[in-house]
Order: sequence, then C-alpha cells, then structure tokens
Amino acid sequence: MNDETKKNDRFGKPGLEQKLFDACAETAAGIGHELNNPLAIIGGHAQFLLKNETSEEKRRRLAAIVEQTARAYEMIVDLRTFARPPRPEPTEVELEKFCENWARREAKRCEESDVRLDVAFEFAENAPTLTIDEAMLAAILNALTKNAVEATGPGGAMRIFARERSAETTLSGNDVSGLKTKLSDGNEISKRVFEATRSPNACFWEIGVEDDGPGLSSEARELLFAPYFSGRQAGRGLGVGLAKARRFADALGVELVCLDSETFETGLCWRVVLRS
Repeated sequence: MNDETKKNDRFGKPGLEQKLFDACAETAAGIGHELNNPLAIIGGHAQFLLKNETSEEKRRRLAAIVEQTARAYEMIVDLRTFARPPRPEPTEVELEKFCENWARREAKRCEESDVRLDVAFEFAENAPTLTIDEAMLAAILNALTKNAVEATGPGGAMRIFARERSAETTLSGNDVSGLKTKLSDGNEISKRVFEATRSPNACFWEIGVEDDGPGLSSEARELLFAPYFSGRQAGRGLGVGLAKARRFADALGVELVCLDSETFETGLCWRVVLRS
C-alpha cells in the first residue's frame, strides 16, 4: 500500500485532499509565472520614478504602487506555500527563549495597533528544549497573533501564554473523557494525540493566543482554515495566514486547536500543543 492510499482526508476519500492541494499549487505556480513579469515591470518603474520625484502627493502614490505590487507577489507565494509547505528542518529549540523572542515581537505589533498585550509564560527552573522547525513554529504563531490583533482591533486586548500540561489537562482542560467529547464535536484534535494522552507519563506544552474580539459562529469556524475565507463580520480578514498555519502544524506533527476564549468574555483561544 503506497502513502497516498494510506491517507484518509477530511473528505473521506484516500488522497483527495492532497490532490486538491497539488492542484492549488499548480494553479498558483501558473498564475505566478504569468503575473511575476508584469508585477516586476510595474514595481520597477514605480521605484525608478520614486527616486527622482519631488512632489509629496506623487511620491505617496508611487509608494502605494510599489507596496501593492509587492503584496500581490506575496499572495502568490503564500498560496504556493499553503499548497506545498516546505519540509520541516528540526533543530533544538529552547522553548523559554523562543517564547521571550515571540513576546518582544508581539509587544511591538500590539503597540503599533493600540492593542493591550498580556503575557503569561509559566516556566519551571528547567524549561524544556524541543526538537522542532523553529521558523515554521514561529510562522504559525505569527499567523495566530496577527489574526487576534485584527479581530480585537484598536483598544482591544490580546493574551499570549505558554504552559506545561499533563495528559489529563491537555487541550480541553478536562480529563480524557473530555477529550473524547472534543473529538466528537469536530475540533482539530487528532486521534494520534488522543491516544498519546492515555500514557500516564505523557506531558505537553501549550503555546497559545487569546483575543477579546467578537469570536466566530460555528459555521465560520468550519471554514476558518480555508484560504481567503473572510470572517470580516468578526473582524477577521481575507488571506491564507490561518490556512498556512494549519498546514505547517500538520507538517510539524503538532496540534492547532481553536476554542472559545478562557480569559475574556468573548473571543477565541488558539492553542498549539507540543509533546515534550
């Protein structure tokens, strides 16, 4: 039995989801090939004119052209990355140091967006060292925090946290029977991780993001990882950030879970669950 026939995806057919990803990658590659040249010409001419332009109004317009051509190119790259994520390159990562760097980046983002940031890292004296692709993990968290800032908006609040969890409290905050309920409710908790929690010595780390935004309807949550899905009624915009985060989590073999906020009366709580 080959790898493709082993895979049963969310559509209930072996390999169908991967075929859709492959088709998406081919489409993005084709679009990118056709658009890269005109985008490069437009952006290049705008940059050339910008160097010698003295009118502030014209400089503003030329800068907008440069910015938007770069954005169009990034959208193509993001779509290709979503369809075919890179192969993970694991290294040893000191979790406490990683989280401190993450907090510094988010403090700057929140300050620029007028969002209050609360940091809740719970590390013992000997914080763990994990073997994981650091860049991919950082990309997941960047997508989650960007989504949280967009959801809560100026004057809102966001909380990031890292904490150790035993098998009994992982994911749901309840016991293993609670995890069964979460599985039947359709949350992104795989059978693989559920089986792992049955070990009495199993230990996990949760790295998470919460916001006090308006949250999402059950219907919107089902489409949350779809590329370019718009939940604008809940302050969550278009893009492939969350879709890419999910693909990266799958590639790393970690769990990405979306639940209601634990801290705020409204909003979402995202948890990235790592096995230590």
